[in-house]
Amino acid sequence: MEKQNGSANTSDKPRRKKSFWHTLLATFQVLAILFFMGVLFAGGTAAGYVASLVKSDPVRSYNEIYQKISANNLTGFAYFKDKTMIGQLVTQEDRRLVSHKEVSPHLIDAIISTEDKYFYEHNGIVPTAIARAAIQQATNSSVQTGGSTLTQQLIKQTILSPKVTPERKFKEIFLALRMERMFSKDQILDAYINRMYFGKNANDSKVYGVQAAAKGIFGVDAKNLNIAQSAYLAGMLQAPSSYIPFKEKGLKLGKERQKVVLGRMLENGKINKQQYDEALAYDIKAHLAKPSPKAFEKYPYLMMEIEERAAKILLDQDFEKNPELKNDSYSKLLEEKRIAVRQGGYHIHTTIDKKIYEEMQKIAADPNNFGPEKPPINGKRMPEQVGAILIQNKTGAILGMMEGRSFKIENTSHVTAPRQPGSSIKPIGVYAPAIEEKIISPNSTVVDEETVFPGNWTPKNYGGSFKGPMSVRSALAQSRNIPAVKIYYETGVRKSLAYVKKMGVSTIEDNDYYLPTALGGFTRGISVEEITNAYATFANSGNFIDAYLIERIDNSEGETIYQHQVKPTPVFSPQTAWMMTDMMRDVVTGGTARKVARYTMGRDVAGKTGTTQEDGDKWFVGYTPDISLGVWVGYDKKYKLSRGSHDNAMNIWGKTFSSVLKINPDLSPAGNYMKRPPDTSTAAIYNANLAASKNPASYGKVEEKKPAETTTKKEDTTETEQTDDKKTEEDGKKQEQGTETSGDKKEPDKPDEKKDTNKDNSKDSKKDNKKDNSKDTADNPDRKTTKSSEGTSKETKDKKSDKKPDHSIGKKDEKKGEG
Repeated sequence: MEKQNGSANTSDKPRRKKSFWHTLLATFQVLAILFFMGVLFAGGTAAGYVASLVKSDPVRSYNEIYQKISANNLTGFAYFKDKTMIGQLVTQEDRRLVSHKEVSPHLIDAIISTEDKYFYEHNGIVPTAIARAAIQQATNSSVQTGGSTLTQQLIKQTILSPKVTPERKFKEIFLALRMERMFSKDQILDAYINRMYFGKNANDSKVYGVQAAAKGIFGVDAKNLNIAQSAYLAGMLQAPSSYIPFKEKGLKLGKERQKVVLGRMLENGKINKQQYDEALAYDIKAHLAKPSPKAFEKYPYLMMEIEERAAKILLDQDFEKNPELKNDSYSKLLEEKRIAVRQGGYHIHTTIDKKIYEEMQKIAADPNNFGPEKPPINGKRMPEQVGAILIQNKTGAILGMMEGRSFKIENTSHVTAPRQPGSSIKPIGVYAPAIEEKIISPNSTVVDEETVFPGNWTPKNYGGSFKGPMSVRSALAQSRNIPAVKIYYETGVRKSLAYVKKMGVSTIEDNDYYLPTALGGFTRGISVEEITNAYATFANSGNFIDAYLIERIDNSEGETIYQHQVKPTPVFSPQTAWMMTDMMRDVVTGGTARKVARYTMGRDVAGKTGTTQEDGDKWFVGYTPDISLGVWVGYDKKYKLSRGSHDNAMNIWGKTFSSVLKINPDLSPAGNYMKRPPDTSTAAIYNANLAASKNPASYGKVEEKKPAETTTKKEDTTETEQTDDKKTEEDGKKQEQGTETSGDKKEPDKPDEKKDTNKDNSKDSKKDNKKDNSKDTADNPDRKTTKSSEGTSKETKDKKSDKKPDHSIGKKDEKKGEG
């Protein structure tokens, strides 16, 4: 038994030992399987979680990502005629594109050493850096090194929201990996250095990109940054708003951050110890950029005008490419294009002469050139305002402007805002069309008498007097109203205003086709720019050349995308243009603008004054063969100009004209006269409707002034042009007795040379009458031909057949106009 028992005991020991190890191994196997199952389960859960976070993010194409990282709101600039800079276009940002090859290598080294040491080695992300940053954030460590590469930072700045969330972080990682496969390191670096925010510059504008930062903070180009400046800018990337060096606190924090950057550069072998010490000792504060006036602060009117006109030019280009755009709201499209001008990095070259423009601004700012300031209206100051423009005739280039007295008082440009033109409309709207249509010549006779026009409208001259028969030349020189309305009526309102439109006047409305517009009674009025531009048509031998401010526009790549082209439009014959100039010379030498004569500096000047009802507006538009200058003065609200202000338009014109010629005499050389074209005849054209008196009893009659409360609105349309003193009246009498009834003029060596008599050209006059009147009858079916008392074929208006706008809109209270 014992053997058996013993033998039994001997055989159980190894079996039990084997069973133990087998059980232990099995246990480990089970635990391992469970561990790996748990890992797999956890990994699957994590993968599913990540997938759920990024599933809403689309797979972006190369082009889409490229557009995102390269789309920059770039700073644009405007330039004077001589290519000197006016300044930066209106924007709250400053951003200028550069390549990394155009940047100081010290700055590139500083950025990479601090922000992404392994930039040229990783594939978009650095896992260890991400893990380290996550641990630091989770443990709230005092040292935060950051885990984003330059690629990730660029994505955060351009494609994704900067808000820190797990979703955004995973999207950022995947996009970084994708971007690195699509773009080279240099492409990514270029995009990065042009997009990152660097705080604010010396003018308190936000700066983006290294070039704008270098210029705005240190006043140098990015390529010229030294080690100390480079380290400071690279340090700003961590917290741009905290390290702005123009504040004491910002400078102090920025210097501390600069030291960190320099330490990284030293560790990475980008600088040596000596360079490190020298950079730390560098006086950042002493080398900061100095604040400079923004262009919008120095030239507010001009910068607004440049932006507006550039936007219109670019929008017109869009219309040419896609005409369907015209179906959209013009104002909305223009506003979008205005924003594009501000952010598109355009370089806009203007026609403005800096010296001339600044001289005109100086004249506008001098209170001695203006009348008294009126009481405020609704808290707004009411100084006597001014609008003036100088145009080069042969090209239409705008050389200078006075947009107003002060942008802070009124930011509307008085150059482009319409005002009632008064008698300044007469040359372009009344006399030139009538001469072109062969209805009158400068020496035709027109009777200045009390006249009732269709609609029972009875306009008045200034002072209420009438002078009887006088020449057209004299009527214009003395700015008589009744002759102007008679001539306007004979030509036809629509026909006359068609000429005005051809000269670029864009504010004529449908209800402006009535007789009072002969004296300036328009619904909206006409701007200083447009009326001055229209006068230049006479200096250009009858060709209208549109005024322009922008010569050329270059895009951010330096490519010219717009170049102005001069396009003359024939309006009048050279003969008509010369006759108008010759008549308006008399306005300056002996008419309502005699006070301009002392400023002409020997130049051949022609022009016309204008005054509106109750002296609300005063004008003088004058020109030489080379330049045209128009001036308006008045109040923004309907204050009456003071008596002492009546000559301000002429005085400002004269001061501006003489100042401009002192700056550049070659703009209008002395001795340059508008030559009389061949076949120009000023023989009097007889028109009985104009020359025959119907109310001789009114000659010399002075209308009693009506009480203000009984004055009708229609009387507001009458001209109030003044001859100022007895000398003008005496000049007018002399002209009527001799000069003003003359026939052809000899070609003058100077504009005021004595004229021939009408007697010398009486035969020519009769011939011209027959030829001209027969043509006029054919051109105007509203007329019928009758015989004058002299037996001369003539035309008279068939009042029954006249179109309604020429007659019915003369009724009282129809609308308020100004003469």
